[in-house]
Amino acid sequence: MPQRFYRIRRAFLFPLGVDAFLLLGLWVLAFLLNGTGTEKLVFTLFFVPTFYLFLESLQRRVTVTEEGITVQKLWRSKTLRWEEITHVGCLVIHKKIYLLLTTLKGFFIVSNAYETFSDLVEEIMAHVEPERIEEEVRLQTGKPPAGISHIVLAWIAALFMIGIILMKLFPLVV
Repeated sequence: MPQRFYRIRRAFLFPLGVDAFLLLGLWVLAFLLNGTGTEKLVFTLFFVPTFYLFLESLQRRVTVTEEGITVQKLWRSKTLRWEEITHVGCLVIHKKIYLLLTTLKGFFIVSNAYETFSDLVEEIMAHVEPERIEEEVRLQTGKPPAGISHIVLAWIAALFMIGIILMKLFPLVV
């Protein structure tokens, strides 16, 4: 079996990248247009975690092989062999789904933010012994990844930032 890669959905990565870029623009404008200290601090406090989240999401990847599963994140990677997994559980909160892969060393979490999440669930189920898998996990196969609220919110944030940039560049004279 060749390696299969699963990445964070592009539908989320793109608006998140736009948000990070717009926050960088606001931060630069605050310094170029002599913004207040509070303004500079606020844009810095929003830009740094957003940029880190974007980089983290961009680098996040799950690799499934015949030997095991590897979860790669920014600056770290964790590998599990299939026989090390003692339990596969599922947690559903609204439209967000979390797979909990438990081992004797700890646990790993995989969410439905990954593209083709149902295929990932099916691959995990195919490699882990059936008695170690909760029934709720089996119910997740064949379902498309739901929950686009975070994508919509990222686009709304981008629209607000575009509005702020326009107001900074073209102030209304009253």
